[in-house]
Amino acid sequence: MKKYILLLSLVAGFMALTSCDPKEDNTKSNLKVLTPDQIDAEVIVEKIDGKSVNKVSVSNHTPLPSKISNGVNNVASAYAELLLFNTGDNTVTVYAMNPDGTEISRDYSVNVDEMYYEVPKEYALLCGSGEKVWRWDDSVDGTVWGNCGYLSDSGGSFGQWWGTDVDDIANQASNYGYTFNDSGSSATMTFILNGLRINKSSGGQGTFNFDMDKTTPNGDGLWSIGKLYTTGESVLFPIMINAGTHMQEYDIMTLDEGRLYLTVPSEGAGAWGEATFWRFRADQ
Repeated sequence: MKKYILLLSLVAGFMALTSCDPKEDNTKSNLKVLTPDQIDAEVIVEKIDGKSVNKVSVSNHTPLPSKISNGVNNVASAYAELLLFNTGDNTVTVYAMNPDGTEISRDYSVNVDEMYYEVPKEYALLCGSGEKVWRWDDSVDGTVWGNCGYLSDSGGSFGQWWGTDVDDIANQASNYGYTFNDSGSSATMTFILNGLRINKSSGGQGTFNFDMDKTTPNGDGLWSIGKLYTTGESVLFPIMINAGTHMQEYDIMTLDEGRLYLTVPSEGAGAWGEATFWRFRADQ
């Protein structure tokens, strides 16, 4: 009798483990896979004295894990308050993660009348109203890339030793084994606010960021006013002179509406040691 009862218990346990209820509650399988146009979000721009200012509140009502972005800052939440960086048209992007792991996104256009909240001006200087094209600047003495004396002159010449013109960049690239065509007056790089991206006319791509607190002192003044950080193909012809190193980090010498001048010191360089310079101008 004991053996019989034990056998029934084993059979019942096995059936409990192997049976499948077709009405089983599976939360993940019951969630729908949505398309981008099915993202349901509300974007409200703040108004002060009747004007739309550079701050939005975003609520994503989509029943999926969410992320909200102003192109620079990302908030992993269904609700966020974000600052915007330009007057005119701005883009807020709402992301959602589908049950199958695919990410979808939807862009919302926001118009800003007035910059009420302070944001770093460098975003607008580099990216304009969203995208800004830069090319080689040969306005100083006809040269755009070369070497100079580190911690020498913080003006446009940087204590220049030697430089080359836009058409010789191709020759320099060949000397250093650099394959992207960043030579000539038609070579450009576009700084894009949404995603902090750099797209080059040669097809090269990368990203950028900056830190204007990372200055380099020089006597009673400054050698550089900040740092530019890049990834990928970086700026036009991002090669350190003589060393041939592909650079990703630069001292910002000048950044205004029309000029972006960069330098990088050679390893171990002190005052009047070697540095490489790049000069760019905004496309007109």
